Amino acid sequence: MSTTDTAPPSIASRMAEPLTRLLTLRRSLLAEQDAAPSPAVARALEMADTYLFLAISYLGYSDQLFPEER
Repeated sequence: MSTTDTAPPSIASRMAEPLTRLLTLRRSLLAEQDAAPSPAVARALEMADTYLFLAISYLGYSDQLFPEER
């Protein structure tokens, strides 16, 4: 019986995966907002995008959101 040791993922790769997921979610949310069946639904999706944007910022991904600000 042999065990294999695998290296833990690097901090960068662990940080990149949540960012990728959040940005994919944000793109989907914006697409849904464009196709919203009513202005009220579009506004609710816009607010959801605002909170998602804040979450991305709170996680420290502002540099990736605004690379021109470096």
